[in-house]
Amino acid sequence: MPKKRVIAIDRSNKEWKEKIISSIIIATATVSSLLLLAMLLFILKESWPVWSQIGISSFLSGASWRPLGSPPQIGILSMIVSTLWVAGGALLIATPLGFACAIFLAEFAPPLLAAVLRPVVNILTGIPSVVYGFLGAAVLVKFFEVKFDLASGESLFAASLILAIMVIPFIVTNSEAALRSVPLEYRYAAMALGVSRQHLAMKILVPLARKGMLGALALAFGRSMGETMAVLMLAGNILRLPMSWFAKGEPLPALIALELGSTTPGSLHYQALFAAGLVLVLMVMTVNLGINILLYRLQKGGHTI
Repeated sequence: MPKKRVIAIDRSNKEWKEKIISSIIIATATVSSLLLLAMLLFILKESWPVWSQIGISSFLSGASWRPLGSPPQIGILSMIVSTLWVAGGALLIATPLGFACAIFLAEFAPPLLAAVLRPVVNILTGIPSVVYGFLGAAVLVKFFEVKFDLASGESLFAASLILAIMVIPFIVTNSEAALRSVPLEYRYAAMALGVSRQHLAMKILVPLARKGMLGALALAFGRSMGETMAVLMLAGNILRLPMSWFAKGEPLPALIALELGSTTPGSLHYQALFAAGLVLVLMVMTVNLGINILLYRLQKGGHTI
């Protein structure tokens, strides 16, 4: 068989494989988008009476949660603030630690040490959240009670600490993958110019990998906002507007987990919990959308990512 014909056949086979893979990716993305849309429509349908009767502003800004009262008072401001305290605090703690660990594993760790640490980090992502919550309740809460002479060591801060431990592996794994995906030519060029490894990591590799690193933050923030069991066991579960990080509160996931099983389907209480779930989903989507807009503006402004 002539060589040109063999090359043409190989090229044709490669194009067919690329088309098949592309079709699979498009189909998967389409199905995922449709599932997300269906979920949002279902939650919106179940919660629609709350939006029509209570109103968006009253539901979001109301500080009183008495869905079984007469008349019922339904407001989730305190739960929204508690969610932001817990998730934002967890990210505040986990971000520098996660990025530092990712940079160390990608650029500075000896191969043997890195080979040991990576499986450990991956194992941490698979530990059930109830185990983290149990350890936090048994160790962290008890420590606060004894150390600071408190009647109860539960607080939003305690929940944030445990959530930070839970999301650090996600930040480390995805950030390290982003750093290692930077082409080797940048490393070779920096070494040829005599650039130190510290300067190479912080001034060259991190800016080039920041798209993946910001994506890791979005994933960690979404995980911390949606976490239920650990927050349920540590936040204190008090329906009161938290004025500080060290106060008790009840984030949205804890509210839904505590009360959904005791509600009557079709009741206003039941519909209000679906409305709270819709708010939680939209909060996570807003964070992801904001990060994507930031990345787009950085790319449009000529910054390398």
